[in-house]
Order: sequence, then C-alpha cells, then structure tokens
Amino acid sequence: MTRGINLGLKVERYLPQQIQELLGAIGKEANLSGQRLYLVGGIVRDLLLNHPNFDLDLVTEGDAIVLAKRIAPLTKAKLLVHPHFGTAKLSYDNFSIDIATTRNETYAKPGVLPTVTPANISIDLFRRDFSINAMAISLNGDDYGILIDPCGGKSDLDNRLIRILHPNSFHD
Repeated sequence: MTRGINLGLKVERYLPQQIQELLGAIGKEANLSGQRLYLVGGIVRDLLLNHPNFDLDLVTEGDAIVLAKRIAPLTKAKLLVHPHFGTAKLSYDNFSIDIATTRNETYAKPGVLPTVTPANISIDLFRRDFSINAMAISLNGDDYGILIDPCGGKSDLDNRLIRILHPNSFHD
C-alpha cells in the first residue's frame, strides 16, 4: 500500500481557489465532528496525471449525510440526500460535490442495488472497480494531502496499467 506521498500541492495547483476553500471548510467541519474525510476516485487519478478534474467525490469515515447537512447552510449549497446509500450531493452554481459514508456493498445478484454497510476507507477503496480509481487523498488537517493507495493504483498508473480489483467489477 502506498501511503505518505503528499498531494497537497497538486490539489492547490489544479483546483480553483473556490473549490480549495470549500474542501477546507468541509475538512474543518469533519474534524470538528471527529470524522475522517477523503477526496476519492477519478479526481485523485487525474491529479496524479496533472490533469484538472472537477468531478468532486468525497467519502467520510462517519456520517456523510450529517456532515452535508452541516455544510449546506454554511456554504449556501442546495442539498440532496440519499439515506439508503448514505450519500449526499451539495450543489453550487457551477459544480457539485458528492459526499458518501465510507462503505462496503454486497449484491444479492448482479445488476441489483447493493446492500450498503459502513466501513473504513480501505474497505471502501477495495470495493471500487479499478486500482487507478481506488485511491484517496486525506482532507483532514493532521495529514492533509496524504495519498492512501491500498490497491497499488499509483504504481499501475505509472506503468500505464488498468487493473480490475475483483471479478465482479463489471457486474456490480
């Protein structure tokens, strides 16, 4: 597992100031409520490739809906929640941020909606489709910008390899 690379400067270089400030505010609220907060998915991959990407997905080791309900009035966001999945969307004039509770998903059969249970960041990343999409950047003050990469996504990205994480990647 890769851990320890600090991508804080890439976040500052490739994300507009408004988004950086918003991520900082969400990180501060997460800290105040004892939640760990991470930037996840394609944006992490694209930051490593030095490409801007404004598809903002966050996960929290805590309650995403409670966190989003605290953030929405502070940042004047329109809020949409999905309690069954533990997710929320904060919508602004020209972008949105998805926040999800870190989770595990099980499927009764391929193609049906999953049963969702809370989990830690490693389990959440292992459930994703490809190693290059299973990386996270910490947004908490004590380790802001640190890459979490339990599936070897950075190495695969460096070697131009797209690797599925489990046999059901295409079915789920």
